[in-house]
Amino acid sequence: MKSTYIVLAIAIPVMIASAWLLAAPGTILLSLSLGALLIALSAIDIATLRLPDALTFTVLLFGAIMVALTRPDLWLHHLLGAGIGYVALVGLELAYKRLRGRDGLGRGDAKLLGAIGMWVAWPGLAPVLLVASVSGLLGAVAASLFGKRSLSGETPMAFGPWIALGGWVVWLAAPHMALVPLD
Repeated sequence: MKSTYIVLAIAIPVMIASAWLLAAPGTILLSLSLGALLIALSAIDIATLRLPDALTFTVLLFGAIMVALTRPDLWLHHLLGAGIGYVALVGLELAYKRLRGRDGLGRGDAKLLGAIGMWVAWPGLAPVLLVASVSGLLGAVAASLFGKRSLSGETPMAFGPWIALGGWVVWLAAPHMALVPLD
């Protein structure tokens, strides 16, 4: 519990500063809303291994508002991002369960990637998953090395925080990476 407060004490100011410095013009309030929702979802997932649908849906809803206000001509790219993000992780979830005979990924992770896909559009999904996978792997290895958790294929681990981190990084970096034209 104490470590959660430490993480929040670091994450909140970093989120505010990075949004202030890197958010695309006209998106600061929406970016701060996204950041707050991603931090809340991450904290809940770490504590419960669950991602509440209400918060995930709010990420999706705010993403739709962002598209409507800042890039209405790119609806198709953002809707595809939401759909492909969700379907890709549901497919991975089902394939893993079929191959291994047990759950390996939660449906909440798929819903979160779909909601983030609304923000970053379909070209942003691969970078989100790259950041999420690499940071999640590094986090698991670090937790194992520092004695917080044993590292095995049976150890449950929240993936939502890493998807949230990937979504945040790509959302802020997208205007500088030209993933989707902004004009």
